[in-house]
Amino acid sequence: MRKEDLTAHGKRLLRETPVLETLRGLDPKGVNEVLRIVETCAEFARLHAEPKALELDARMEEDPEYFDWDLVRTAGRYRLFSLVVPAVLGGLAGKYMLTAASLGVEEICSACAGIGNMIAATGLGACPLLTPGGMPHWDTVLREIVEGERKGEPVLMAYAITEPSAGTDVEEPHFLAKARIGMEARRVKGGYLLNGRKCFISGGKEAKYLTVCAATDRNRPLETWTVFLVSRDMEGFSVPRVERKMGQRACHAAELLFENVFVPEEYVIGYEGDGMSMGILSIMAASRGPVGAVGTGIARGVLRNFLSWARQEHGGRKPIEEQRIQMEIADMAASIQECRGLVLDHSLAGDRVFGTLLVNPMMKALFALPREFRLSRPYQAFLQSRPGRAASARLLRLLVSEEDMTRLLALASLAKFASTDMAMNVASRALQLMGPGDSEERRRVEKCYRDVKVTQIYEGTNQLNRLTWYMIEHEGSLRVELPRPRL
Repeated sequence: MRKEDLTAHGKRLLRETPVLETLRGLDPKGVNEVLRIVETCAEFARLHAEPKALELDARMEEDPEYFDWDLVRTAGRYRLFSLVVPAVLGGLAGKYMLTAASLGVEEICSACAGIGNMIAATGLGACPLLTPGGMPHWDTVLREIVEGERKGEPVLMAYAITEPSAGTDVEEPHFLAKARIGMEARRVKGGYLLNGRKCFISGGKEAKYLTVCAATDRNRPLETWTVFLVSRDMEGFSVPRVERKMGQRACHAAELLFENVFVPEEYVIGYEGDGMSMGILSIMAASRGPVGAVGTGIARGVLRNFLSWARQEHGGRKPIEEQRIQMEIADMAASIQECRGLVLDHSLAGDRVFGTLLVNPMMKALFALPREFRLSRPYQAFLQSRPGRAASARLLRLLVSEEDMTRLLALASLAKFASTDMAMNVASRALQLMGPGDSEERRRVEKCYRDVKVTQIYEGTNQLNRLTWYMIEHEGSLRVELPRPRL
């Protein structure tokens, strides 16, 4: 049945419960692919993340500069850095890429959210390249991620938008228009010079490549916000420090310094000035839902450890035998399941948008061309020319509607703030019930409490995400505008 053939009641039901519409289109092969990825992530979490979680947390409290490259290589053997790389390039991302990534991230974060963030940071950094505007870098940077895993030397990425004087401001158009932007990209012959700082960048210290948002005119940030691909070996780029963190310590939060970093014209993703649409809103529409999955994963870790604690004797009795504890456990489980539903609503709706891009016949036809041709200078020159960028914009607008992308952003923001607030409440309640005594289970729950706090802040504060959802659903004052072809 087509959407236009539905009754008014049917349209409202699908809008209020978007997972229903998406479930009608699931195919067994795609579901099996998702299950394989989730099982892989669960095995990595059980065998590698959970055993190292407390040890790594304690070590990086003492030495914030430490980074566990051995664990990164282990994650690479499980191909966890290829979760968002398209299958046509040898990665794992297919028709249900968001669903697989969200459920996989939940599994890892149920063991250690810091390790989960260390892995997910590469996926977030790669997201701007997944748009048609990033297509010139599919056979280079994204292919390098796949090949790095095969060689046992993973290639990491990061996503840099936050600045010392502009955090949440840069993630919403109304705020960006008035934000105090410090970093600037000045146009010069053949490209741009980047000057300024980015801060609190997850994985920024170890990333080989970074997608960086910067204004080409600090007085008009909304109109000139642009996405650049930066390599860490570019002259003038440095990492002055990493933060001493309260939680998620396994993943560095780095300050990045750009001092006359020359970025060639061909390293601009899409058009100059399209950073808010393609570098922020479209990426947040994809990434905020998985942050909700981080929250549900952390809450699952809390519940698992709280159950283990409650089944042991404390003061001559087992808390699990008390009805009040049993009811608390039931409430925790219900909250987790409710929020997982929000995450899946977003993921499945997102796969109708992004997954369709990856498996569309036109995209498949492009990558059916010999790789030697795709890497040839004429082909690359066309993709990076104004006609090539215009063709990419037309392709995106042909395959994706602004209405669907805007709706996806609302679902993402809802899943993000609801799930991370839930996880904070579950961790807080568990610690209250466990009391001040020491045990391994309590130490793990205490770590979850510290880990979850930042999820209420990154990817836009939960206050901003509430406003985003409201502005889309009840005011209609916020919408995602896709790039228009420019010749």
